[in-house]
Amino acid sequence: MSPTVVPRAHHAHHAHPVRAWRLRMADRRSRAAALRWRHTGEEPRWARSDLPARRLLARVFAVLFVAGAALFSFLAVVNPAADVGFDVATAVVCAVFAVVAVVDLFVIRRRMSEQRRWGREP
Repeated sequence: MSPTVVPRAHHAHHAHPVRAWRLRMADRRSRAAALRWRHTGEEPRWARSDLPARRLLARVFAVLFVAGAALFSFLAVVNPAADVGFDVATAVVCAVFAVVAVVDLFVIRRRMSEQRRWGREP
């Protein structure tokens, strides 16, 4: 008596391309984290993470840059007789720095979760 073979659906290997991509990315991130957190023996024994201080700075400056972008945008609209180009350029620069600070917050959050996963509390 031969074993029963269950035919696979013709689309089984294409069922979840997003899931396969996420698994590949998770594997790549875990390998990168393993390289980042390995001990070489050259690091200080009681070294502390800089991530909490970096998170605080990113939070403070994200708020300040958003406020600066709003203020200079307001000044460009309210006072058109003044140098509008300067106000608009400054608002754009503040907005770009605000975006950089927010992206940095996401990077910090991911790295802090990596630290917790690898047993290194920040």
